[in-house]
Amino acid sequence: MCGIFGYVSRDPRGASVVLEGLRFLEYRGYDSWGIAVVGDQEILSQKATGKIAGAHTDLPPSAVALGHTRWATHGGVTYANAHPHLGCGRRFALIHNGIVENHQALRLELRSDHVFSSQTDTEVLVHLLEEEIESASDLTKALLAVFRRVEGLSAVAVVDAYTSEVAVAKNGSPVALGWANDGVYLASDANALIEHTRRIAFLEDGQAAGLSSNGVRLFEARSGHELDLDWCEVTWDAQKAGLNGYAHFMDKEIHEQPRVVQEIAVEKQDRARDLASLISRARDVYLIGCGSAHHAALSGRYMLSEVAGRGSTCAVASEMSLVYPQLSPESLVIALSQSGETIDVLDAVKGARERGATVAALVNSEGSALDRLADLSILLNCGPERCVLATKSYTAQLAVLQLTAHALSFDVERGTDELRNAALRLQELLDRDSTRRVIDEVARRTGDHEHLFILGRHRNYPLALEAALKIKEVSYMHAEGFAAGELKHGVIALVTPGTPCFILAPDSDFRREALAAAAEVRARGAFTVGFSPEDNADFDITIKTTDFASAPYEIAGASQLLAYRLALLRGCDPDKPRNLAKSVTVR
Repeated sequence: MCGIFGYVSRDPRGASVVLEGLRFLEYRGYDSWGIAVVGDQEILSQKATGKIAGAHTDLPPSAVALGHTRWATHGGVTYANAHPHLGCGRRFALIHNGIVENHQALRLELRSDHVFSSQTDTEVLVHLLEEEIESASDLTKALLAVFRRVEGLSAVAVVDAYTSEVAVAKNGSPVALGWANDGVYLASDANALIEHTRRIAFLEDGQAAGLSSNGVRLFEARSGHELDLDWCEVTWDAQKAGLNGYAHFMDKEIHEQPRVVQEIAVEKQDRARDLASLISRARDVYLIGCGSAHHAALSGRYMLSEVAGRGSTCAVASEMSLVYPQLSPESLVIALSQSGETIDVLDAVKGARERGATVAALVNSEGSALDRLADLSILLNCGPERCVLATKSYTAQLAVLQLTAHALSFDVERGTDELRNAALRLQELLDRDSTRRVIDEVARRTGDHEHLFILGRHRNYPLALEAALKIKEVSYMHAEGFAAGELKHGVIALVTPGTPCFILAPDSDFRREALAAAAEVRARGAFTVGFSPEDNADFDITIKTTDFASAPYEIAGASQLLAYRLALLRGCDPDKPRNLAKSVTVR
């Protein structure tokens, strides 16, 4: 979940290039950061705790540099625990994304003269490297020897001050390489490279690479055999990665959603038909994801059932092992992920493939592990999502699933029309001054409460779960989504005078039940907010939505805006919530 960035060139601006790369990657971890450059036969480094924000580097000119932004696992957030970690002789600096599960055992295998300065699992690797280099012929082979001894999922990069070379090895955690006119780059997210180059290569698990001013060499980690490196030209729009006048990426990415939904309506019809064909041939269908992707999968289950009459099973990816016995070559697993590197999703997909199941992916990151693993990969193409919270990737997943449900019922054109209308309605909701005024009022009246509850029935239940997740992720309020039918089975005991209760009542099919829930909580003194096309006496405030096909996108947009306003009201950073990172690459 940490971010790594490296630069090997003949250009001496290494430290500043790496610092800018870390700014892009800070969504992966922002407890601390650090940079190492090659000096005169020794490593020079700079480290700091906290966010990068307006940081600058005082490191001297160097053509070779490595940097790291940390999400703490082993050891607290301290200067000593920040990466990079240096060897005793300051010849090597090492950075790491992942966990060394056997770090304590490896420490016992070291000579007694090594001096440790941190509490991290990572530092053992640089001391192991110091010993391995004594018998290895070059840096990459020494790193491979270390890497073979490591248990756990990791990406490790190291720089050698004697040779000005960098070596990197991968098992589980992502690594992308970039080839440009000014040098060679490496990063834990290919999006961080497109400012410099569109010529990208992705390391596979069990591979390592040596980077020097002369180029890149690729190796198989276990055998050490040299491999051919496949470069590809990526087509992502670098302009989509900037703030473009918005104060925060969360606000910008919320407002990009109408465009994303519109583009999926127009551009993904054939891919939706491909996925529908796989669904129609499968004996059983499983939709899996984590966090917001899991909530999108839950909505997809309702869409497939209501629109196409097709049953499916939805599972949290980390609990997928419960259904492994049911999988067969006739099964289809549809995996949803923004990053395509979420370890629980990848583990579930690999387990499914071992049982012969077909795998389809809805993923935003081209070239990611999930994109490469899937038999059918549908790229969301919604552009980089720099805010830690999922916004546009979530609605993009909803849109692909809605289009697929209609393709399965042989009416993809209707799905396209619904999505175009949804994009229009969402744009209108986000643009309305009245929406902002109502959301600001709701935030003001709920922001100082400890608890908040969101009730939705049937297809609105997953929307309630997602709205609650957004609010608690970014504002740190305790927000919970519930099925409205469960209200009298325990939830109502939590409602006291003044408790904020949001009621999702966007469509006529289930509005009666939703209004009954609103009346019941209001009778206990709750402050009620309705997400509905019309006012009701049991709503203190109404956030206006339209028809049921557009409502999921309108509810998503409105609840995201509310979460954003609550974060600002409560003094929270909406782009970098505490303890969270964008891509969860460790178990």
